[in-house]
Amino acid sequence: MLEKIRQVERVFKQLDKETLKFSKQSSLKCLTNCNLCCMKKGLEANVLEFLPLAWYLVKNNLHEEALDLLETNPEYCINLAKTQIQGVTAGCSVYNHRGLICRLFGSSGVRDKHGKLSVYTCTHMKAEFPEAFKQSMERINSGMNIPVVTDFYYQIYYIDPQMANDYNPINVSIRKAIEKVAYYCANKPVRKPKAKQNLQQQNDA
Repeated sequence: MLEKIRQVERVFKQLDKETLKFSKQSSLKCLTNCNLCCMKKGLEANVLEFLPLAWYLVKNNLHEEALDLLETNPEYCINLAKTQIQGVTAGCSVYNHRGLICRLFGSSGVRDKHGKLSVYTCTHMKAEFPEAFKQSMERINSGMNIPVVTDFYYQIYYIDPQMANDYNPINVSIRKAIEKVAYYCANKPVRKPKAKQNLQQQNDA
């Protein structure tokens, strides 16, 4: 389990480098304090992409609180932070541990049936940065590098096809990831220090 988490994290690290580079080259960026994609109803994700988040929560003893919150059937992702203004939401509260879908949106590309690339983003970004969007569309189809959505989903698919294909509403996938990691941590064998192992072996002899 831990090796799978580390592999997913390595994919995320590479993706973050590529999305940052694309954002700088294209001048495209999310609107300040925008969280509309986080608040989209029916948003789905797979279990595998939330293993790093689950690991963070379990290792910091935050998973029980998260599971309790999930039991309330929240309308939006449980990681959508609340501001001090009642009824108003801010951005992600666990940004460094967000899922793959969260990392891809706004700074990656998707191909149509003809193989033409398009920036995977929202109408609000297109409206806010029309020239940058237009130029980016032209440049990514003329050789400018952009991380492609399917490439990164393939990468995590080969880490664990079963969890990568387990798509659910985002909070369900988060719950499943937490349960898997919590079970692993509760049942993994405890390794004895090498000196104690040698002493135990001598005693057994």
